[in-house]
Amino acid sequence: MSVNITDYNSKNIPTWCPGCGNFAVHTALKKALSDLNISPSEAFMSFDIGCNGNGADKINIYGFKGLHGRSIPLAIGAHLANRKFTVIADIGDGGCFHEGLDHLIHAIRSNYNITILIHNNENFALTTGQATVTTKKNKPMYGLPFGRIERDLNISEFILNLKPTFFAKAYSQDPLQLSEILKKSINHNGCSVIEIMQLCPTYNKEFTHEWATENIKKIDSIEGYNSNSLESAREILKDTTKIYTGIVYEETETKSFYDSLENRKNMKTELVDEVKKYDIKKLLEKF
Repeated sequence: MSVNITDYNSKNIPTWCPGCGNFAVHTALKKALSDLNISPSEAFMSFDIGCNGNGADKINIYGFKGLHGRSIPLAIGAHLANRKFTVIADIGDGGCFHEGLDHLIHAIRSNYNITILIHNNENFALTTGQATVTTKKNKPMYGLPFGRIERDLNISEFILNLKPTFFAKAYSQDPLQLSEILKKSINHNGCSVIEIMQLCPTYNKEFTHEWATENIKKIDSIEGYNSNSLESAREILKDTTKIYTGIVYEETETKSFYDSLENRKNMKTELVDEVKKYDIKKLLEKF
């Protein structure tokens, strides 16, 4: 039975600001899942706290909204429990690169077979626009009228330095390209990280669609670009005058975490199938 994009529609009305990039991101996500013929009952998404997390009930899917910065370990747990599910972690730049940074590092290092979507709108939008690590230096923000004074961190270079087996960049207002990237990330056997440069018309007015159109360049248009080369990937990320979207880097030689477990190689069941009930009455009597 074929899956239709409308199968992922929710009855809940979105409450995002007009022009928010989340609308297009969710459209791209629904299209990717339906194009791959993955039904809502075969997919799981963990959501962060934030504007992106407010999409948890805006898509008909198995979903769990966790604590701020913790959507990645939620996704890892769901994946390891039942690998029959397509598992996606949805997180913002604030949650990911502040309290959730350790989870991103170890998800990439362990190479769990999940897809991580990082919504980079360069601020904590849900709590009215505080600065994150991706906010431009000295830009006035709520609570920081003179802007943050810390040095900038190029999060794309940071992710690439962790040597992910799949890293891509996308733009929220190009849902067709994002949908194609999502399909490739889901089919990739390993930890796929997608950084989505996202419009936030309320708290990041400088990043407009007009600016993005002039400054975004698709990697596919770069003659001779090799997405299997870390050197090629590092070169385009050094160019801070442009935003390059597409698959930045991918390699398929590194085994996923589960495939590396020797004690699971001949197991045909999922961990969730092996959970048993135990009578603990006698144990409780001791307390």
